[in-house]
Order: sequence, then C-alpha cells, then structure tokens
Amino acid sequence: MNYQFIDPDKISNMLFKDSEYVVEFCEAGVTSFDEFIENYRIHLLDRNMADLRKAGHKIKPGAQMMGADEVVDEYEHAKSLLNDNADDEELEKSVDKMSNICATIKKELTHLANSLN
Repeated sequence: MNYQFIDPDKISNMLFKDSEYVVEFCEAGVTSFDEFIENYRIHLLDRNMADLRKAGHKIKPGAQMMGADEVVDEYEHAKSLLNDNADDEELEKSVDKMSNICATIKKELTHLANSLN
C-alpha cells in the first residue's frame, strides 16, 4: 500500500519497532480521528473557535507523530477561515477536505495494524 498521509517507518521507529505497540497506536489513532472529525465538523460549522482549538490540540500531537502534517495544515487553515469570517461554503470545503484526510488516515492506520497482526 502506498501511504498518502501516515509514515509507517516513523510510527514503527517511535514505538521501538514493537508490532504490538504499533497495532495499539493504530487502533487508538482510528478512534482519535473518528472523534476529531466529528468535533471538527460541529465546531467549525458552529464557528466555535474555543472548541475547535480543543479538538485541534487533542489531535495535533498524534498527527505529527505519524507524519500526517496535512491534518495540522488544514486545522490551521480552518482557524484562519474563522478569524477571517469566511462564508459557510468555505467552512464546508474545509470540513470536506478534513473528512477525506481523516478517512484516508483511518484506512492507512487500519491497513498498517492489519499488516502486523
């Protein structure tokens, strides 16, 4: 599989190449991204910067650890959209983009975990 967002070597090295830890990390990651995209959608479309930031601060370390910088980039973009009072269509585009990124990351994490089981 070609990984678009996550860096399997980075994850493996960070977890001492221990396949059990990698599988646990991947499974926790899938759960985290499920929660994140729900919160991202709700808080961005509600223009709730405080709760959007909370969601972002929860996901950023994990995303950075697995090499998924696109999550951080789009999250930062969403904050600037709110600061600029962007129209709803722009917010929807960001939600769609982040949803696609998160869906792909969840697939990649699941594939990586399954490849080690």
